Amino acid sequence: MTDDTRTRLVRTARALIHGSSFADVGIGDLCREAGVHRGSLYHFFPSKDAVGLAVIDANWELLQAVLDEAFDEAAPPLVRIDAFVTGFAGMLTAARDAMGSTPGCPIGNLALELAGRPGGAGSRITEILTAWQRYFRDAVAEAELRGDLPAGVDPDAAALRALAYLQGITLMAKAYDRPALVAEARTAIRTLIETPIP
Repeated sequence: MTDDTRTRLVRTARALIHGSSFADVGIGDLCREAGVHRGSLYHFFPSKDAVGLAVIDANWELLQAVLDEAFDEAAPPLVRIDAFVTGFAGMLTAARDAMGSTPGCPIGNLALELAGRPGGAGSRITEILTAWQRYFRDAVAEAELRGDLPAGVDPDAAALRALAYLQGITLMAKAYDRPALVAEARTAIRTLIETPIP
């Protein structure tokens, strides 16, 4: 058994899950599409939920690359947030071009399906969402220190609102098959960040 087999299984699982859902993808489907025997899959993953966790981690790795590029410290903090929203929308557009429909958020989709299941998915999803939120939080805190935001903005609350809105608009983009909705959300996200909540 090689890491190439594991990589192929995760890559195939990602494609199948994003083409339908975690619930719809069976172990048999995954093994057939990846060209491996069940024993090979179970060598790497003790259960289907373990495959789901590996897909979550693979999705986070890809998303983190978009976050790291957008949140380059050379750019002003609020520009970083705008750059991420633009990059995220671009990622969804590229996925739509490849798949024929807008797949939605690669983390959010699986979070909806796996968060309540046993096996550690819920805690891993919480870790990922917390790390994602931290990118926003740090940018908001820096923007407030620079005077780019009104006094009284709570960076943690602002970051949570921004990420929650982004997840919601991504769901709408998936439902309407319009990834441009995410790119158009930059102004609304900026407003959510700039508005102090009493």
